[in-house]
Amino acid sequence: MKKSLFFIIAAFAAVLLGTGCSEPVVFSEVFQQGENEKLYTAYNIWYTDPEDISCLNIQQGTFIPVGTEIEPVETSVCCNFLGLDGFNQTITFRDKAGKVYTIKFNDGYRLCSMRDYIFYTFTKKSRNELLKDVSPQVQKHIMRGEVVPGMTEAEVKLCYGPPPAIRTPDLRNETWSYWLTENETLHLVFRSGKVRNLLNYTKR
Repeated sequence: MKKSLFFIIAAFAAVLLGTGCSEPVVFSEVFQQGENEKLYTAYNIWYTDPEDISCLNIQQGTFIPVGTEIEPVETSVCCNFLGLDGFNQTITFRDKAGKVYTIKFNDGYRLCSMRDYIFYTFTKKSRNELLKDVSPQVQKHIMRGEVVPGMTEAEVKLCYGPPPAIRTPDLRNETWSYWLTENETLHLVFRSGKVRNLLNYTKR
């Protein structure tokens, strides 16, 4: 009986591991990247620990500026035994100075695949291309990591990135929500496609 139970558990675990884990994502395939094409950050990416960056882009510490040239290092998609702790997914890259960064990705927070997350977090467009239609004054705010009233949705995404879908499931909503800290949320209220109000909410 014990022997049969062992084989049942082993078979069940094998099925979970086989179906729950997927292959690592390859940047060059995501972007159909040519041999000499470069990749850049598509928005400011905040971090306090470069080896433990939240995919929620919690706005603490410092940030990697939008349009920073990067080189992919690796992605990993590993699930824990029986999925007790969910998935452990990482995206590792380095900047031109050689500094290495690792984003911890959770598809339950972003409500998208790692491939899709990589596609909108990085880009083949340089900083000049990304900011070419942005006024010099707004560019200054973006490069300081600031959103101010009057910014368009596109300019907000250059500064903060797309809002996490767990809080803003539809970008057609007039309110986008971002994390300032783990307990503090920033709500951006849009009217006619531009930021009208910034509202802070602290979880108690």
